[in-house]
Amino acid sequence: MHVYIYDTFVSDKKHMNKVSRVETRITDLGLNGKIVRLGLISSVSNAIENEIKKGAKTIIAVGDKQILSQAVNAMAQLLAHETIGQSVPLGFIPIGKKDILTADFLGVGSAELACDILSQRRIEILDLGQANNSYFLFSAVIPTEYTTIEIDENYTIEIKEPGEIGVINLPLGFNLPQTAQTDPADGSLELVVKTAQGKKYLPGKQGSSNQGVFAFNKLRIINKKYPVLLDGVKKLTSPVDIHLAPMKISLIIGKNRKF
Repeated sequence: MHVYIYDTFVSDKKHMNKVSRVETRITDLGLNGKIVRLGLISSVSNAIENEIKKGAKTIIAVGDKQILSQAVNAMAQLLAHETIGQSVPLGFIPIGKKDILTADFLGVGSAELACDILSQRRIEILDLGQANNSYFLFSAVIPTEYTTIEIDENYTIEIKEPGEIGVINLPLGFNLPQTAQTDPADGSLELVVKTAQGKKYLPGKQGSSNQGVFAFNKLRIINKKYPVLLDGVKKLTSPVDIHLAPMKISLIIGKNRKF
């Protein structure tokens, strides 16, 4: 059974026509299932857990990257507690113009095209990053200013130049050096430090004069001023411990994905 988790804003009048077209396309494709409309105090995590216990075989997040991130975290928590198996995949139907980038990156495209992607059921089993007790599919990002990084308990760096630090699983919205390659199924995350002046602070295996890229086992980010931003959505106050999550997530993607 397919279960569609609608974010709260999806019910707005301005999205009515698009949602109607999506529901018609879902019916045409024989992908009918249960629709769960979240309220202001509804929990994505509770909704997904309840529906999986009732027999849901596929979860589809309908909305923007906010609900996608919440669904990823909910699925990861259930996998961590062995509440579900790897066979329950997560799909995504984008609603709202501001999330075209995420949809395009996953090869999902428009809301209606996303229905066809669900029908094709192309599933990739991908790594996740873990930051404290939260999870991210794409990246964990923070400014370099005031940031200290403790890497593998071996050494510490502090970068005073303006720039950006990213822990990357999938480089959505984060420009990597042309020589850098990321694979979200290779069992590793990449640490990227970008600065304007181009000093090489890290023993990077790849990168340009102002970018260092290398793998790590675990790191701690400390910054008393800025939070760590997970997948462009969730903010975590430091210290934040980051490592590869012990579980993977099954994600329904399109053949035109950007990774």
